[in-house]
Order: sequence, then structure tokens, then C-alpha cells
Amino acid sequence: MHAHTIAQHLDGSLQRLAGVAFTMHQDRVQARQKAAYEQRERNLTAVGKVAARVQSDANCIADLQAEVTRLRAESDQWRVRALGAEGKLARMAAAIRSMRSAA
Repeated sequence: MHAHTIAQHLDGSLQRLAGVAFTMHQDRVQARQKAAYEQRERNLTAVGKVAARVQSDANCIADLQAEVTRLRAESDQWRVRALGAEGKLARMAAAIRSMRSAA
């Protein structure tokens, strides 16, 4: 073989090797991109789950706050009723005392 023929074979082999190396490099890049995309998807899914839980907790808190407000109002009504009953009782006791002292 002549040097020129050897150089041509060597050049062809180097070109094929460079092509294979480039293909392998592209495969690695695509694999990294796919892995990064999948990781982003997992992160977004996790964030979505946390956001849903936070929303659920916020709704529960709002419901509990409404219940507390309702119970406080109910408690205030009972307090007013109790004060009214105490006032009536005091008036009745005073009336009975005045009736006893008058008799």
C-alpha cells in the first residue's frame, strides 16, 4: 500500500470515529436533557401536591375561623340571656324582700 492509500484509510477511520464520538456525545446530551425534564416534572408534581395541601389547609382554617366566630356570637347571646335572667332574679328577690318587709 502506498502512503496515500494508508492516509485515506486512516482519514476515513478517523472520520467514522469522530462521527461515533459525536453521536455518543449527542446521546449523552439528550439523556441529560431528558433527565432534567423528568426531574422538573417530578418537582412540579411535588409543588402541585404541596400547593393543593396548602389550599386544603387554608380552607380548613377558614372553616374553623368561621366556626369560632359563630360560637363566640352564640356565647355572647347566652351571656346576654344569663345577664337578663340574673337581672330578673334580682328584681324578683327585691320584690319578695319588700313584700316580706311590708307584711
